[in-house]
Amino acid sequence: MSFGGTASAAPVPPQVSPGADVYSGYAAVAPSFRTVSAHWKQTAVTCPPSDLDGLAGGVANTVMTGSSVVRVPGLLAVPDGLAGTLFVPHVAQWVGLVGMNGPTDRSLVQTGTATLCSDGVPHYTAFFETPSFANQSGEPHPDADAPGVSWENPPTKPGDDMAATVSWDGAATYRLTVADTTRGWHYGATYHSGVIPTAALTVGESIPYNVPGFTPMTFTHVTADGKPFAAYHPRRLAITPPGLVPTPLTSDSFTVPSP
Repeated sequence: MSFGGTASAAPVPPQVSPGADVYSGYAAVAPSFRTVSAHWKQTAVTCPPSDLDGLAGGVANTVMTGSSVVRVPGLLAVPDGLAGTLFVPHVAQWVGLVGMNGPTDRSLVQTGTATLCSDGVPHYTAFFETPSFANQSGEPHPDADAPGVSWENPPTKPGDDMAATVSWDGAATYRLTVADTTRGWHYGATYHSGVIPTAALTVGESIPYNVPGFTPMTFTHVTADGKPFAAYHPRRLAITPPGLVPTPLTSDSFTVPSP
């Protein structure tokens, strides 16, 4: 899912379709952003015991909300990605910058951690990603020492202290960095795009009707262009259903409650 505003001289509200949302957290809007950063503790995920539960949740999501079809960038053009997003219980924690690539295509540059369920087992990963509503073909270029665009090794474990930043140079280059400060690894990637970011996000993400169990997500040091997120009077977002509403933003911190 992605949303954002046009690259105009004045801020515009984030564009979020009515109905179920897949984010819980905060979205700030400005004429442009240079950077967004946050810290968090990796949530511990409890998966449903059977993959059939994910299948049932995906069917319910499709019938009741269609949220992943309508809101997740580019998935209609990627059948495998659509099936995975719909039918695999998962949850992610990330920061991102969003901008418009033409009048209808919202582009998202994001990095963080994600947990996917398989046969009742959570698989903890970290990732770089740059999808848009038009397609999911564009990918960032990981640094030479990075393990790729998504990885389980080196590991990220529940309770680890994470830090992530997405920055834009004001022209056509984005930098994505993510670190597990508990385990001592730090990786980066570069993405080239002429999109001007007009929205900054820090969120937990999951798909309605397919949200696995997880411990509360607490985000701290949430900043955009060096200012506490609260300075931008950001919009609060909630995953609905089950109605995962984040706590009020206190300067630069908030928590996404357990489902």
